[in-house]
Amino acid sequence: MDHSQQLALWREQFASIGGTNPLISFEASSFGQVDLARSHPGGLAQLVSARNTTIGNLVRDGVALARAQSATRRILRKAQRIEGTFGAEALFVAGGLISYESKKLPILLWRANLISRGDDYELRIGDTPQLNPAVTELISKHRPDFKETDLIAVATGQSDLIPVGALALVSQYLQNTDADIEKLLVLGNFVPDLIRLSQLKLPEDLKSLASLLGEEGKPPVVSDSPVTLVAEADTSQRLVLRRAHEGESFAVRTLPGCGYLQTVVNVLANNALEGRRTLIVAPREQTLDELAERLSTHKLGGLAVRANDAWSDVVAAISRNEKASTGALLEAKAEHRKAQESIEHYFATVATSDSVLGISLIEALEQLAKLAGENNPPVNAARIKPELLASIRSTAPELLSKAHEAGLFQHGPESSPWYGARFENQEEISTALAAVRELAGENWRTLSYQINRYLSDLELAKCQNVEQWAEQLRLLLGIRYTLDKFLPSIFDRPLHDLIRATAGRNERNDLSGAQRRRFKKLAKEFVRPGTSVSNLHQALKDAQEQRELWDKHNTTQAPPSVPLGLAETQAKFETISNTISLLEKHLDPNPDQPLMTRMSFDDFGARLESLAKETEYLDHYLDRKPISQELEGAGLGHLARELSLINPSSAQVQLEFELAWWQSALEAIVQRNPEILEYDAEHLAALEEAFESSGQKVVAEGANTVRATLAERWKSGIQKQPASADKLREQLRKRAITLKDGLLLGGNLWQQLVPAVMLSPYRLWELASSDHFDTVLVLDAASAGAAETIFALTKADQVIAFGDPAIAAPENFDTVARANQDSHESDRPSVYELVESRFGHEVINRSYRMNGQVLGRYLNQNFYDEEIILEPTVGQLFGEHNFEHIEITEGATTESTIEGSTESMDAEVDKVVELVVSHARWHPEDSLMVVTASRSHAERIDQRVSEAVREQPAIAEFFDAHGRERFEAVTMSELTHRLADRVIFSVGFGRTPEGRISGTLGDFNSENAGRWMVNQIVSARKRLTVVSCYNFEDFAGGSLPENQKWLKDLIAPSFLSDVLDGEPDPLLADLAKRLEKLGLKVNLNFAGRIALVASRGKSAIVIDADWSLAGESWEEKLRLRPGLLRAMGWLYHRVHAFEIFAQPQEVANRIAMKLGVDLRGRVEPLFDEPAFEDTPEAWGDGDDSNDNRLRDDKPPHWG
Repeated sequence: MDHSQQLALWREQFASIGGTNPLISFEASSFGQVDLARSHPGGLAQLVSARNTTIGNLVRDGVALARAQSATRRILRKAQRIEGTFGAEALFVAGGLISYESKKLPILLWRANLISRGDDYELRIGDTPQLNPAVTELISKHRPDFKETDLIAVATGQSDLIPVGALALVSQYLQNTDADIEKLLVLGNFVPDLIRLSQLKLPEDLKSLASLLGEEGKPPVVSDSPVTLVAEADTSQRLVLRRAHEGESFAVRTLPGCGYLQTVVNVLANNALEGRRTLIVAPREQTLDELAERLSTHKLGGLAVRANDAWSDVVAAISRNEKASTGALLEAKAEHRKAQESIEHYFATVATSDSVLGISLIEALEQLAKLAGENNPPVNAARIKPELLASIRSTAPELLSKAHEAGLFQHGPESSPWYGARFENQEEISTALAAVRELAGENWRTLSYQINRYLSDLELAKCQNVEQWAEQLRLLLGIRYTLDKFLPSIFDRPLHDLIRATAGRNERNDLSGAQRRRFKKLAKEFVRPGTSVSNLHQALKDAQEQRELWDKHNTTQAPPSVPLGLAETQAKFETISNTISLLEKHLDPNPDQPLMTRMSFDDFGARLESLAKETEYLDHYLDRKPISQELEGAGLGHLARELSLINPSSAQVQLEFELAWWQSALEAIVQRNPEILEYDAEHLAALEEAFESSGQKVVAEGANTVRATLAERWKSGIQKQPASADKLREQLRKRAITLKDGLLLGGNLWQQLVPAVMLSPYRLWELASSDHFDTVLVLDAASAGAAETIFALTKADQVIAFGDPAIAAPENFDTVARANQDSHESDRPSVYELVESRFGHEVINRSYRMNGQVLGRYLNQNFYDEEIILEPTVGQLFGEHNFEHIEITEGATTESTIEGSTESMDAEVDKVVELVVSHARWHPEDSLMVVTASRSHAERIDQRVSEAVREQPAIAEFFDAHGRERFEAVTMSELTHRLADRVIFSVGFGRTPEGRISGTLGDFNSENAGRWMVNQIVSARKRLTVVSCYNFEDFAGGSLPENQKWLKDLIAPSFLSDVLDGEPDPLLADLAKRLEKLGLKVNLNFAGRIALVASRGKSAIVIDADWSLAGESWEEKLRLRPGLLRAMGWLYHRVHAFEIFAQPQEVANRIAMKLGVDLRGRVEPLFDEPAFEDTPEAWGDGDDSNDNRLRDDKPPHWG
């Protein structure tokens, strides 16, 4: 349709809002009005003079008073709904009536206020009436010179609320018409804002609407300046802010609990900083008040001025400007940028792929952790040379598989003494076998006995191994050689002086020539006659050393001597020595293997026998040798030896290779980038602390900058426009100012002082027609119709609509309270739909509810396509739920078959009232709301609660507390964008005489029941309690009537186990085991959102691994999400990649101590090894030492 048709449709849709308008078509009704013209004279006189009285004082007849009080209750309820949901004033006393043609128009309207006083109500009215806008329009049509103020002046200050003078003046204005003027004075619901809004004319230039209507609009005005944060913002919120900053129009879907108002605060602040004015429109007054409070929280009070509280907001804006100080945003941003670069450098270090291997440190650690988590984890300690890692990755598996098939890993050091032997041909094998078989067994025992007997006869110390034999035999041979050259007396004295005297010139030291000659002469006297010694100096040194060794080995004081039989003994020893030399030439050269010469005689003998008998390893040795050499050549020799220790299966061989490769890769990465080792826990904690504090500083300085900039403009404006400043000042002294007054009196100065205004779409008439804006923000846009908001959309070229279509849609209302009146939705499109269909939408999706979202998983799955990012609560960890169902079992069934008899059963009313009174007494700090599917049930609960308050005055304070969240009982259809800490949902219908579910279920009969149900769920901030006469068995059948499907979800829920654990992080699996052994309970990947949770008692800690931090930006990962988790009651601990790998037990200990485990106070053992009687085994128990278990469970790749 074209523009004119679209505008005409919107006009038609707007005209339907409010139903029959009593300001144009007045009808008297005792159900929804109180006729004050028939009031008691005394009561009416008090109302006129004091401007307040009670309904009981106005209507004194008992029956009439009861009816009047019932009507007053309905009038008040209707006014509260219209004012709360649509932001339009709806409670007035109307005076005088014009009957003209088919119209009946009340003339004067006094703004009224009703206050509950027990069963009665106090009525208060304003001093100055306003004129029905329809009357103004009618009179102006016949009297163009009509001034509304003239009529108001006549009506004000009179002794009668229906002054004869005012009626006479109206009659005079309409004297040339057939209008009749009548007396009228009624209390009721009237909405003059509807008429005033309908009287507004759209501007002739509709360019601002062109883009919304499908035409090419003005290009967005893009700002060159960066976005400035005055409130924290996650990634989704920053995206909205960026698009807004670039001048785009779009819709924003605001998911429950996601804090969209702080995004609005950021948008407003940036617009103000850029000198752009903003119009904020929201049907609910509560939304605008909440936004004003949020601005004040960020020290930006008065940044947006509310139409209904303009004076207070303007005064707040002036006060803010006067107190503003210069900000240091650039310095704060530089500091934060530096902190972020440090953080990014660390994460790049651990997450960037190695230039050679193409893997990161994190990948290596994760793979090693996965291997450690296998049912049969690999255990080898082999390493692969760094230069081979890249090439060996693809070739090794096939090579190892071939080696396994050849049986290369079937034998190891434990299974064969020949393991690791090296032979070139069969002859070498045969020679070695022959030698060992020749020596083994009886031959060895005989030879060892004979040698030991020979040496012991010399009183030499008992030898323990072949090496000691060799030493003693070498000594004896040396002594024999010395005694062949020297006299036996050579061993009788120390030879040090003789050795010095016979040394070369460089070694003579301080001996004089005479001393040298004397000592040399003495030395020669020891030489046997007829014998020559070629090197006397060396021979003397050998003799001295032999004497010292003899003293060491000989157990008596006898001098060195050589008995007969040495040559024979030496020959026997050489037989053994030659065999050992042959074997060690071929046996495994592993340096960890003990030398045969150092084995004890028993071990050596046993080794010889095993070598002689256990020769299976040598079978097909030469067949296996090529593949063994191939493994050595490929750099897998170390791994092959390790595999031989464990004789693995074919599949296990591949796992063992993976362990060796990844462990070697990890070490290679660290070796190439040793900077990794500098990032210990303390260093990283300091980096994160700097990032967090500097980020908070950026936000704080952002707000300072906005305040300082606005203050500078304001002060400059005062100097340039002193006249306008004086006019504003004078108006403010009167403690009253309107948006129109401000612009009229202040002009540009007003616009500098007030960069944003807030009002309901029904009160757009309060804006001056010349007041233009750069941006229109529509809040609660899913419940705001395009028809009533179109005038706002003409005020700016950029429009951003915030709303949640899952819980809201435009509604109509009947102005006048009527019997059997249901709330009904309109078929007019919402502003959200209009903007989204043209410009698309963004989603704000991270929930910030401290107590978690009530039935979050259910909502996410059924209504939000899993888009809400929900963090689990501590209560969920301990199995606590923020949902409960209470079934009424007695008094749940009606005995009557009359239609409607199942509605509002007494037992259900009693239970709800009991719950409300209990809440008021024991939990008054939490706000409370009752929701029901039955209007009659809501009214009965409201009445019964009022009675309970009168009977128990001590709880009365609760029902006057909590401001906008004061207690009330409402129907599902009436509930719109309300919040309370606790919501009690009472179905309001019982069982039929046959015990079945009631056929009618009130609001559940509506096609909108699903949306209303979602609305009441998200209204519960902390807890939802369902009270009903039904249980899950009532819904156990097959197909259900449409009106029972949504009820079933609350009565027979399938979503209470709303925490599902995901796959655990392998790198944290070992840490979890260690924490369990320290006495903590653990959950891996709790709710799919927290990698590891540990708890003790009622305390729980989130263990966040830096390689898997949740979030889309550093701000989310390191600041916003940890802050949210702490606010939700979690303790928080970050673990770092290399720390958890290198020092896992230290990490576990720190976490345990955070939860109160006293590790420092544990008793230390007195001795390293306890006495046997102090061990569990001595008492028949197993060894349950945590230390031992931790050592036993240590992943093999940790060495």
